[in-house]
Amino acid sequence: MAKSTQIQRYLFIIRKIRNSHYISMEELVKAVEREMFFYGDSAGVSKRTIRRDFDDISEIFGVEIKYSKANDGYFVSESEESDVERQLEYFDMLNVLNGGLEKFVFTEKRKSRGTEHLRPLIFAIKNSLRVEFRYRKFDNTITKERRVVQPYALKEFKSRWYLLAVEIDGRVEESGLIKTWGLDRIENFYLSNHSFSKNAQLNVEEEFATCFGIFSDEEKEAEEVILSFTPMSGKYNEALPLHSSQKTLIDDDNEFRISLKVKITYDFVMELLSQTETMRVVAPVHLREKLVGIYKEAIGRFQN
Repeated sequence: MAKSTQIQRYLFIIRKIRNSHYISMEELVKAVEREMFFYGDSAGVSKRTIRRDFDDISEIFGVEIKYSKANDGYFVSESEESDVERQLEYFDMLNVLNGGLEKFVFTEKRKSRGTEHLRPLIFAIKNSLRVEFRYRKFDNTITKERRVVQPYALKEFKSRWYLLAVEIDGRVEESGLIKTWGLDRIENFYLSNHSFSKNAQLNVEEEFATCFGIFSDEEKEAEEVILSFTPMSGKYNEALPLHSSQKTLIDDDNEFRISLKVKITYDFVMELLSQTETMRVVAPVHLREKLVGIYKEAIGRFQN
């Protein structure tokens, strides 16, 4: 098991090599020594240590650091590093917050997000193994029967993780369909040794490509949605796009307008409601009418 200082070193190595594009071993050793000094590690590192780190990074995280003779330096393939670095950033933040900074670094107070299930679930997905668990509902009651599912994928949404899986012996109307399970509500998790054959007709990535949030809703078709924002709020949506299909139609001093190709699900509607102070729905009309109806009902409740 790698120590926290080792994990921190792995994180810095990945970042340094990527940002430097091609870096020599001598430059990397000096950079790592400087960085680790801030973490109370003044022992120094050697070329041998760095090369051993390369092997660990490859074995643990699946990221291969390569050497380019033409450029006389080391590099990380862009297709390999992004997701791993993001996971390591979580560890980086935890290290910082555990360093006695709680008086002036304020984190959001939240319950466990079930991330302890990520690694065994990834193993189960890769090896097509069933998993079992009990599930805690929103009313905090726990299902008596154990859920037995075939895991297909994991999805992150609003800093929470969800398992996308097919339930065995579930409700008849949901047979063979992908269901969503919040990792933070999974309890008594068990990785079984029963393998299963994945349904080739279930393309999870394609199913969720036009989905905002965690529910794909097979009965809905993706629609073109056109939204108009004030120039200032538009900058926020440009920096943090609502969806991967987002395209900018207008960007001037009067308006920031975008188009999306998404299913109009509950999650999507809730997201739009949070931005209506500076947003206008241009199309489709039924979406605009839906938002108006929600606000009319809310006004009625407040007045009563």
